[in-house]
Amino acid sequence: MCLIRVSIGGAPPKSISRVPKYVTRLCHMTKFLLWFAIMGKLQETAKRLTASQRRELLVAAALKVMRTDGVAAATTRAICNEAGMPQSAFHYCFHTKKDLYRALLATEIDFDLDGIWPSAIAGTNLEARVSSIMLAWWGAIEAEPNSQLVLFELSDLALRDPELQDLAQWEQQAALKKATQAIDRVVSETGVKLDPPLEELAEMVIAALDGVARSWLRHRDNKRA
Repeated sequence: MCLIRVSIGGAPPKSISRVPKYVTRLCHMTKFLLWFAIMGKLQETAKRLTASQRRELLVAAALKVMRTDGVAAATTRAICNEAGMPQSAFHYCFHTKKDLYRALLATEIDFDLDGIWPSAIAGTNLEARVSSIMLAWWGAIEAEPNSQLVLFELSDLALRDPELQDLAQWEQQAALKKATQAIDRVVSETGVKLDPPLEELAEMVIAALDGVARSWLRHRDNKRA
């Protein structure tokens, strides 16, 4: 129980009264209300995030965990701890791990050509434009090699796991569509006529880039790549 002490005229402090129990209880209640207010403020801040923003944060957190410790280490708990979110947030944004893997693989497929197109169109011919696009794509791999390694691991996992095989097919089709659109845009702007169909050419480009990237991840020799 608390004591109130006062000092009069420099004399040693003396106990003059005991704090009533209701005052002590009031102190505890005040601390509880303060804690409740702080937690409420944090929850209010979290609620300001849209579902899309939460997904982006969770995808970034998952990629960070996987870059450091591998795909197997990316448990729901580890991802949410990295993102600073409760585990319920993960299940709100992703129904299954498969949904998360799809979002992660989409980060590779969603290569934004609009950002590099101004430099690409500076080329006077087809070769120069294609070279600009490929160098920009390659620059992203060199900047974050571990991220590309994670994406390859996810692709291989999708091929091995029967429950994820449709994800592997989706990734291939989405990448093929993106590459076809890019080639079609270059061809239409340069007026060059191609013998093979666009999709066949796009598939060859994807296979070549995939092989070069996997090879480079093994030796990390830029000259050889």
